[in-house]
Amino acid sequence: MREAVRKRLAKAAKKGKRIVIASFAGAIALSSNISYAQEIGIEDVFDEHYYADQYSDLKNVYGYAKALLLDHFMKFGISEGRQMNELIDIIEYREKYPDLQEAFGDDWDAYIAHYFSYGAFEHRDNGTDFDPVDYLNRYSDLQAVFGTDIMAAYKHYKEFGQQEGREGRSEATVKAEKEAAARAQEVVAKEKETTSKVEENTGNSGPAEPDKGSFAIQSVEVIGDGHIRVTLNQKTEQPLALEAFSIICNSGGSDMTILSGSTKDNMVYDLSTTYYRDQEYDIQITLPDGTCISKVFTYRTDCAQIEAISAARTSAGEALVTYISDQPGYFYYILKEGGQGSARAVSMDSNEVTESEIMGNGVKVEMKQHENSFIVSGLSEGMPYTMYYVAVNTEGKSTLVKSLPIEGEIYEDNTTAIQRAEAFAEELENGEFLYGFEIELESATSETLVLEQFDISCPSGSTTLGEVRTSDNRIYRVYMQYGSIPYKNNTYTILINMKDGTQLKGSCYLDLQAPRVDIRSITWKDAETIEVVVNSDEAGTLYYAIQDVVEGEGTTAPKDPAQIYAQGMKASIGYGLNYITVTGATAGQWFCCASEDARGNRESFYSYKQIPEYTAPDPGPDDSAQPEITGLTVLKASDGAALKVVFNQTMYERYDNSLTQISGIDKKLAFNTVYGSEGDLVDNVLTLTIMDPTISIPAGSHTLTIILYDGTTLTFDFTV
Repeated sequence: MREAVRKRLAKAAKKGKRIVIASFAGAIALSSNISYAQEIGIEDVFDEHYYADQYSDLKNVYGYAKALLLDHFMKFGISEGRQMNELIDIIEYREKYPDLQEAFGDDWDAYIAHYFSYGAFEHRDNGTDFDPVDYLNRYSDLQAVFGTDIMAAYKHYKEFGQQEGREGRSEATVKAEKEAAARAQEVVAKEKETTSKVEENTGNSGPAEPDKGSFAIQSVEVIGDGHIRVTLNQKTEQPLALEAFSIICNSGGSDMTILSGSTKDNMVYDLSTTYYRDQEYDIQITLPDGTCISKVFTYRTDCAQIEAISAARTSAGEALVTYISDQPGYFYYILKEGGQGSARAVSMDSNEVTESEIMGNGVKVEMKQHENSFIVSGLSEGMPYTMYYVAVNTEGKSTLVKSLPIEGEIYEDNTTAIQRAEAFAEELENGEFLYGFEIELESATSETLVLEQFDISCPSGSTTLGEVRTSDNRIYRVYMQYGSIPYKNNTYTILINMKDGTQLKGSCYLDLQAPRVDIRSITWKDAETIEVVVNSDEAGTLYYAIQDVVEGEGTTAPKDPAQIYAQGMKASIGYGLNYITVTGATAGQWFCCASEDARGNRESFYSYKQIPEYTAPDPGPDDSAQPEITGLTVLKASDGAALKVVFNQTMYERYDNSLTQISGIDKKLAFNTVYGSEGDLVDNVLTLTIMDPTISIPAGSHTLTIILYDGTTLTFDFTV
């Protein structure tokens, strides 16, 4: 960092020293971080996994290549308002503090250095939900290990803390949330009391009729990263202007910036926003007469994204449901008689049908990555239904409750089916690609079909066709316009309009992307064996080899995977983390790999990571004794019921949280988990909190059941 900037940094930091550092025992002191933090910059804190996962457009191009993603962030990401990690939003940090902006200008490294030296300890707003100082102060076990190391605190929270259910927000935010919840409960109680008095005075036991002329927000649906659909209860006379919408964060984070909006019917509005974290928001709409209407909604994208979901009544008693998921897991649904008369899925208020009700009492269907379909049977003839559903990925993260109408009338399709349709990518001499669809008919046409007879559509956007080729009038290759890039992981609908007025119809799921993989770690199991952890966003096959040299290592030069595909070893991989054991490798060599999916899509480059120096593996604790629960304390029986469970061994990553159950409760339970330690053991204590605050543990005797991944069942009897 330049000397002039150092001086400005010191000057700006001195202004912040008026903040009193927490004085309670074990609180973090300010001075210990100054020495190293003044040398820290964007490159040191840039999180390539977060940046790629947050922005799928970049992940499609760069994967997890840190150098390329960092270069994009510096050249474009900052100006586009993108965020590089969950520790600090430097754009917002700059905008919120004019004193820093005056001192540092466009020297972005200086903002990072200031935050690590002073801002974090002054509890300046970093623009994210994570407060590293309060995180360390809140958990003494972490403070004992990490001291005042803010970066270590962030890495722990990302890798372990979130999964353990540890609270990462600031104390001020947590306190404000609790106070807001308490106020909301008071408001609800007063409203119930008022309603009761009105009904007593009027003698009317039913709800009052709403004003049919008043507007309300019927639903708010998150339909993807940066895309929100708002549905009103009636049409506006004119389309609402973009300025009429605002989205405010209720959880202490950043408000949403709305980039654009559109509507086809003045009732359903599609909004595009910048990318934001999963939180609770309040959308507000100012109508032309000045009236303001609002609705609270949850923005959740850390779960499976369900797209193109539809239901078609195939017979009097059955319906076919189809959808696309970007992650594997399970799809839960429950049916209720009576349809909504709309052909699209909408988000429903959680007080109508809850996640617990659907998962506890509904039907469970396996969910594959990409295309899915299943039959719903047992329907009453002519009866429309509403399907309420929740999708849960392999990490146990669920979508919001949504609904899908199933019409009472049988769907009839009078078009003739196309025999086969497949997407293709044809590489040109200059390295670019032409994309298109190869369509096979049942028999050759008497005349060659022309481009105008083909209608190919995608639910995610328009498709522009360029030309059509055939050699036999039976197999046609329909090319998209040169320079067009198709929308990946979408089902395209293909219509061919024949000259006699009939139509041929088919569909094609487009997936031309190989599994995106990154090598997370390489560890020694013994002197001859290494274990490689590879993360993948799709199931498939991993080809790998051990190389002495990587040509162009550390540069953007292409890494041709042809030899690895031809001569490398193979291993089946699934979605998420995969563990690969390799023998005979030596320190300093390189583990190199490239992926392939079930459709035969392959990567055009290979990933690589150097094998570290040998270190003897930690033998770990003696787990020869049988695991058992040695104690249980009921912390709360209602309003977030919680149990403290003590074991005779470490439990970290050893049990299936989704199978944990408490007898005497007839609902499917979902738990938040926080690990703790007692005695000489580590992570041998679990604090289990029931996520649904409406579920209580009734008075009486109960049995807690916990199932380990190896099939062992642990039980403990307790009394409330």
